[in-house]
Amino acid sequence: MKNIKNQNIESNQYIQTLIDNFPFMVWLKDANSRILVANTAYANMVGVTSSAELIGKTDFDFFPPALAQEYVDGDQWAMQNTAPSAVTVPIKNAEGEYYWIESYKSSVIVDGEVVGSLGYARDVTENILRENEYKSIVENSSNCIAKYNRACQRIFLNNANSLFYEVDASSLIGKTPSQYPGGASAIALEHSIQEVFQSGENQHVAFKLTTKNGKQKIMHTVLTPEFNAIHEVQTVIAIGQDMTQSYENLDRIHHLAYVDSITKLPNRISLLDVLDACIKKTRPSDAAFAFLMLDLDGFKAVNDLLGHAEGDLLLYEMARRIERSVRPTDTVARLGGDEFAIVLSEVKDSKNAGIVAKKVLDSIRQPILIQGTELFISASIGIVICPDHSSDVSDIVKYSDIAMYKAKKQGRNNYQFYSADLSQTTIERIDIEQSLRRALQNDEFLLHYQPQVNLETHHIVGVEALIRWHRNHCEMIPPDKFIGIAEDSGLIIEIGEWVMLTAFKDAVRWNADRADPITVAINLSSRQFIHNNLLNSINHLLKKTKCNPAWITLEITESLLLSDSIHITKTLKSLDKMGFRISLDDFGTGYSALSYLNKFPVSEIKIDQSFVQGIADDNDHRLIVQAIISMAKSLKKELVAEGVETAEQAKYLLDCDCNVVQGYLFSKPKPFDEIDMQASWKAAV
Repeated sequence: MKNIKNQNIESNQYIQTLIDNFPFMVWLKDANSRILVANTAYANMVGVTSSAELIGKTDFDFFPPALAQEYVDGDQWAMQNTAPSAVTVPIKNAEGEYYWIESYKSSVIVDGEVVGSLGYARDVTENILRENEYKSIVENSSNCIAKYNRACQRIFLNNANSLFYEVDASSLIGKTPSQYPGGASAIALEHSIQEVFQSGENQHVAFKLTTKNGKQKIMHTVLTPEFNAIHEVQTVIAIGQDMTQSYENLDRIHHLAYVDSITKLPNRISLLDVLDACIKKTRPSDAAFAFLMLDLDGFKAVNDLLGHAEGDLLLYEMARRIERSVRPTDTVARLGGDEFAIVLSEVKDSKNAGIVAKKVLDSIRQPILIQGTELFISASIGIVICPDHSSDVSDIVKYSDIAMYKAKKQGRNNYQFYSADLSQTTIERIDIEQSLRRALQNDEFLLHYQPQVNLETHHIVGVEALIRWHRNHCEMIPPDKFIGIAEDSGLIIEIGEWVMLTAFKDAVRWNADRADPITVAINLSSRQFIHNNLLNSINHLLKKTKCNPAWITLEITESLLLSDSIHITKTLKSLDKMGFRISLDDFGTGYSALSYLNKFPVSEIKIDQSFVQGIADDNDHRLIVQAIISMAKSLKKELVAEGVETAEQAKYLLDCDCNVVQGYLFSKPKPFDEIDMQASWKAAV
């Protein structure tokens, strides 16, 4: 009997040791939910020193009443059912902290009678927090997340799916992509899901959707397999990102990059791509293609007359007329300004390009009504046949430009084919003119300044602004190579305005803190005077730069005064009244007459360098210089001698009472930053 008792005690100790080694809570309760046996984990949780202290106690002895009642109700439910019950409930430990436990309970049956309940519980707080966090991430994700079963049915969806499909989740759950929304893209998505089930590998799919209201959407989707315990694909998870806005932005960027905003035609970049494709496609044995360069005649005058908004309307209408004159397979583009281009594909006979050009010219020549004004526009077209003339993109554009220039020289409103026998001089001239048109936009011009020195003080009293052209930022073009072309083409007006703006700014930089300001001399073209907006332009630049007109000398040529124009006279007097100094440049080389020196507000005369440089060995030049100086003094005009290169020339001029000079003896023209206003040239004289 003693042995049996000892064995029972020993057995109970083994059982207690066993359950104490469980990392989770284990207990045995009677029918009234009193604890009969519990392990150390249970004791630690409720805050007692040993499991023995738990015997005979109920949950009400350790837990808040509401929780205790919930636990007791769970005991009763377990004792009333044959199957074990599993619940996840909150629990409060001895420190007052709440966490989650997963509890399993079952009835204890002895001799067919339920005598109590057995249970265990494990801490699942971390799992639940992680699950809640995952659920929150999934539900609140901006990505569309869905789960598909083997039948390709959606068995889970997050909220983003409803937003993307623009339907309630009930329209999607339980359905396959081919069932909703259906269509070719949905069927392709379904096939990709099936492939993931078969291969167990990720798939990337671009899914396109047309919503009920007709909106086009696109979603980039990654399909990922989810495996079971034996590594079979159990479900497929789809994570999709709505890329609609990105594609719309790309389309918008592409449109801005390749489409002209005014005419809605392909722009220069797009045209060059078309040209390149045509060249690659065309072989010598194949049909050629033609490239037509078109320039609207007199468009700038229309723009000046009616304004830019109406000019844009004109360009738009011209674009439509050109498009209607060619085939759908041909390309019409706007190069910029009033220039268009046409690529004619598969031109078997070059004469056909001429026929199309004539058709375009006839269409453009028809009158057009813009804002109540009837306009008549013509065009000049240059034609290049490829690959006969060239298979190089830059040459094709260049040659068509040359042919178009030839058309303008032939009286405009006509077309001309490029021919290799055009003179090199003409080609160079056209090339320079076209480069000049882009030079201002590309910031290729710069000003150099040549100091004007007072021979008595040996200090700078002024500078002359001289334009330089850094063509394509790699080649310096001297002024005598481009000024005449700029004059003939009318580009001198825009270039001249840039010169004034830059010189005004630099005059302000030099004179802002000077007690004895220096003057900046600017050469004005006759074309700028003929252009009626000269005064308005100068007033605008003065306001913009805060330049004082007294700091500026405007240099004009004698030929301007010979026209005896009322407009020019009024303009010069207005400039004089504003405070500008008017200087007569290259005096003595033209039609020098005393009459217009008194008639016009000229305050300064510049002695031309051709006379100055002949002082040393030409008595006639010395006499001319003396006469000019004498005349200027008698008329109370200031003097500047240019082209002084030797000390002998400088001394002669000083002896003749011409005190202000400029030339290489003192300095060549230099950029603004290299001009030393404190320099003294005493040693040079």
